[in-house]
Amino acid sequence: MFSFAIRMTFIARIFTACACAGTLGVQAQVLQGNVADELARGRKLVLFQAQGEGMKPYDSTFVSANGDFRFNRHFQATGFYQLGLNDTDRVNIILDQREPLVDLHFAALPLARHIQVGTSRENSRLQEMLFVVDETSAIREAVREAKARLQPTDTAQLLALDRVLARADSTQAQYMDALAGEAADSYFAYTYVVDRAVQEAQGLGPNAVARAINFSDPRLLRSTVYDKAIIAFLRNMAIRDEGQFVPAADTLMALAGGDADCRTHMLEYLVDLFGTYGPELALQHVVDRYLVSVGDSLAVSPQLRSTVEGLMRVSVGRTAPDAEVSDNGRRIPLSQLVGQNRYTALFFYSSTCWHCHEQMPALIDDRTRFLAKGFDVMGIALDTDSTEFLASIRDNHVPWKCYSEFIGWGSKVAKTFQVKGTPAFYLLDREMKIVAKPYNAGELGEVLRTLLP
Repeated sequence: MFSFAIRMTFIARIFTACACAGTLGVQAQVLQGNVADELARGRKLVLFQAQGEGMKPYDSTFVSANGDFRFNRHFQATGFYQLGLNDTDRVNIILDQREPLVDLHFAALPLARHIQVGTSRENSRLQEMLFVVDETSAIREAVREAKARLQPTDTAQLLALDRVLARADSTQAQYMDALAGEAADSYFAYTYVVDRAVQEAQGLGPNAVARAINFSDPRLLRSTVYDKAIIAFLRNMAIRDEGQFVPAADTLMALAGGDADCRTHMLEYLVDLFGTYGPELALQHVVDRYLVSVGDSLAVSPQLRSTVEGLMRVSVGRTAPDAEVSDNGRRIPLSQLVGQNRYTALFFYSSTCWHCHEQMPALIDDRTRFLAKGFDVMGIALDTDSTEFLASIRDNHVPWKCYSEFIGWGSKVAKTFQVKGTPAFYLLDREMKIVAKPYNAGELGEVLRTLLP
């Protein structure tokens, strides 16, 4: 088991370490420090800036022969960042333009486990918070493991473990509230309060989310709460038909319109979201209104334009690209196989993906039902191992032909069709026209019942 009292003692000690930060004048900021581990000497140290839930390279420097580092660029963009060695060893930090100097020391590697904040109240608070979150996560894992060893009839022990977990969660919440309250003017407190407000707006409608967060505030863009709020806004809608996503996208773009960076990120996020999960109608609208119609007047990255072009090539109503599938190393044009049926479902899957396996019974039933009417399925496995590939076909009693290049997500066919997750479906007619992009096998069955009554 574990000692809950000891872990809570650690948290209690952290409570007393919190100190309030004074309000500093707005100015540029210097980031410097030292990495004591000799393995870091001469290595490139990269600073990544948060963009919603993602991180983008922002600046870089090198660790000197004595372990010192200093970024030549002075920063005025408040937000969450990461320091990384060779892109693998990363530590979360905060840069607040009101703090003129951030001085960090690392006694050893990895960075995140050995950080010591020399100068920066913001980063002291952040590290205290991360410590408590890690401690609570450790308690959660210990409770999970303890429950796994019990039987459903061990009611008393199970209830006791639930109380331990509830106490840990409550203590973490109280600590976070206190930490934010003692430094109410800090960036840490600001993002924490907004995050809480977004959570409390769940289920109260999209307008409640819009009141909880300023989508035009670039400080919030440089935190994970921004992307969480976009999802909360869309989930809070009372969706009756796919067309409702169109005005929702317009509203979100308008809410982010007060800042160029926020608006660009909102556009990129919506394109990626609708391009991956649909609906196709919303993706087409966002592209037509905010990319195609404005031309180059909106500053977007070449990567976004490339993504949009790729997505539109495989949108509903377009002729699908004639990619080649691999059958034991023999390359076969997709059109040669699709042309044999009135409708063909491309089923992108992985033999190790259990969500994919869950789709197969319904897919098998629909193939049986509509095979005589000209429908068939083509499996395209994003596998790396032929043994797993063949075992999956055997164990799931798959009746359709399956293909794989055995290079996993490097699959050229998957990239051509902009597949970003499995399972994924495309329904093509014999002329290679994309008739539908069903979300799952159930939705595919509904489409088939309309096309092949």
